[in-house]
Amino acid sequence: MIDSSILLSSEVLSLLNGQYKGQTFANKWYERALVKTYYYLGFFQMHKGEPSLPMEYFNKSLDISNRINYLYGQSLAFGGMGTFYMHRGDNAKALEYYFKALKIDELRHNDEGILVRLSNISNIYMNRNDYTKAEDFLLRAMKLAEGSNDKKHMSILLGNLGVIYYQRQDKAKAIEYYQKALAIDSEIDNKTGMSIQLNNLGSLYKDNKDYEKAYGYFNEALSLAREQSDRNMEGSLLGNLGVLFKHEKKYAKAEEYLLKALEIGYELQALDIVSEFEKELSDLYTIESKDKQALEHYKKYTAAKDSIANEQVTEKTVRAEMNYEFEKKEAAARAEHEREIIALEAESKIQKQLDVFLVVAIILILVTLFFVKRAYDNKKRIATFLESETQRKEVLLQEVHHRINNNLQIISSLLSLQANSAKDERLFEYLQQSQNRIQSLSSLHELLYQTDSPLEINMHDYLDRVLSFHRDVLSTKDMHVTINNNIDAVSFPTKAAVPIALIVNELVTNSIKYAFNGLESGSITVSLYPEKEKPNSWLLHVSDNGKGLPDESNMRKNSLGLRLVNIMTRQVNGMLTSANVPGASFTLSFSLAS
Repeated sequence: MIDSSILLSSEVLSLLNGQYKGQTFANKWYERALVKTYYYLGFFQMHKGEPSLPMEYFNKSLDISNRINYLYGQSLAFGGMGTFYMHRGDNAKALEYYFKALKIDELRHNDEGILVRLSNISNIYMNRNDYTKAEDFLLRAMKLAEGSNDKKHMSILLGNLGVIYYQRQDKAKAIEYYQKALAIDSEIDNKTGMSIQLNNLGSLYKDNKDYEKAYGYFNEALSLAREQSDRNMEGSLLGNLGVLFKHEKKYAKAEEYLLKALEIGYELQALDIVSEFEKELSDLYTIESKDKQALEHYKKYTAAKDSIANEQVTEKTVRAEMNYEFEKKEAAARAEHEREIIALEAESKIQKQLDVFLVVAIILILVTLFFVKRAYDNKKRIATFLESETQRKEVLLQEVHHRINNNLQIISSLLSLQANSAKDERLFEYLQQSQNRIQSLSSLHELLYQTDSPLEINMHDYLDRVLSFHRDVLSTKDMHVTINNNIDAVSFPTKAAVPIALIVNELVTNSIKYAFNGLESGSITVSLYPEKEKPNSWLLHVSDNGKGLPDESNMRKNSLGLRLVNIMTRQVNGMLTSANVPGASFTLSFSLAS
């Protein structure tokens, strides 16, 4: 399809040059048609994956637009350049060109163009996780869409606002925007959009453990997906329904739906579907004590995850090579241009028959410039090489974290299998505690693999994953205990993050184990925030509303958990205090090395 579009655009370009070039009456139409043709050639070459051709065509489109003062053509060219840099992962450059396009559309009072540019800019800020700016630009675009009653854009923008609020953990707002988007898609009979919003709503209610509503939304979305023959969406929705059945302990139904989802995933070679639901199926078999099947599907999950990781590494490598090729061709074009200028200057000097002294002086200057330029080019090549090496090392370091995470996951799975077959309750408890600790370390390496900074970790994401494991454990027991967190999205060095996570793991485990015996329900709260009036100092607070701490004579001070907490406290040079408030409360005060 892309190749056919390129061929057609090239034929149009030939026709324009052959039939209309030089005809005065058609010059204006001819030049504007050239602008659009070069733009579409650049657009199609970009989607084909060419490293440099798109920018060549966009620049030709821009040059003609500048020469004839064609504002619409300038906006097209700048927008194409912004999209080109966005595909290369250069968000800063993409923003620069999108803002140029936006400025021109504002000069032209072109509301449709402004709406598109605002949406482009919002998407860039969402890629950078800057949700405040992303929301600002989405709201500006929303006003324009409402003013022109553009239902299709209104639906897309409302859905994006729902995604922003979902990322901010404001689920009530996310539901509000998803439902508004769904209402508009229903009004204009946009079934693809309807299935997307229904899936979003189902996922959100699943997270809130409102399974009845989640079932309704997932089933409605599934009907639409099948009506549209959207196999990928059908596979995701079948898997989501399987997960819901697992949470409600309807294990036979869960197995049926998860297997259907995986059948579609393997048929489409959709690694995201395979990875997600092989893991869910492995967990289901673990719960049912089907150890052999659990291990078999866990291996398939690991293989799919490895394939995704390899694709990401390959994509990074290809992108780096494309960037290198583009920069190399750009440098060659500049060098050729400079050579042409030098030749023209030399010809001009000869024609004017300058005296020998002036010619010699010019030659000396040119020689000096040649060596200066060669030195500059050498320096630039060295800088490019060093940058490439740095990127390669970062990719390798991320791969190391990925491999460590896989190994830890396998150890955790083996501990889980061993715990399920343990006859002694105390042995089961020890194995499960060990699994919790392994999961805390595994979560660190999984996040380090996914982040751009391999030496720092986002504590909100890290501790949330640690607590999610405890929530999963609680969901399989007859305990109505909720785990809440109030954790700042701050980045800690890994040498501080690991001890903090292990302390949280042990204290939460103790609360689950001892705090609510004989009680119908309870809650555990974990907070991490800066200590007032003490720069670079932090407070970790773990508390529950259970029975409280036993008196000094009954406390198990020599338990492995408490010893581990004390060791980790010393490791971060912190101080741990406890109190009955009522319920048990632990506060760790510590400072990060500056």
